Amino acid sequence: MEKSIQIYNKKLENYYDSNGKLMQYPSKRPMRIMVLIRIIEQMDANRKYTEKEINEIIKLHIAFGDLELIRREMYQYKLLGRIRDGSEYWVEEDWRNVYAEYIRED
Repeated sequence: MEKSIQIYNKKLENYYDSNGKLMQYPSKRPMRIMVLIRIIEQMDANRKYTEKEINEIIKLHIAFGDLELIRREMYQYKLLGRIRDGSEYWVEEDWRNVYAEYIRED
């Protein structure tokens, strides 16, 4: 899997513009996870976020308008946790262990 992750990392660069914003959400699951990890790594694991704050963080990283898709995927892939009503979000504690093989070692 490590070799495929390296290949996906290389391909993933084509999805970003010159400002480092994601232009299109990848269709392949491993590349999606890698995109989501890039965003979650910018969040503080020791704090709670409002939905508005999560949306603002996502907006900083994408060049297209579907931030709800990204937020939903971060929750579905268990990178983000949330209260059922969506009023409070947090970075899941164990995401680094779950996705260890996807984390880039630069």
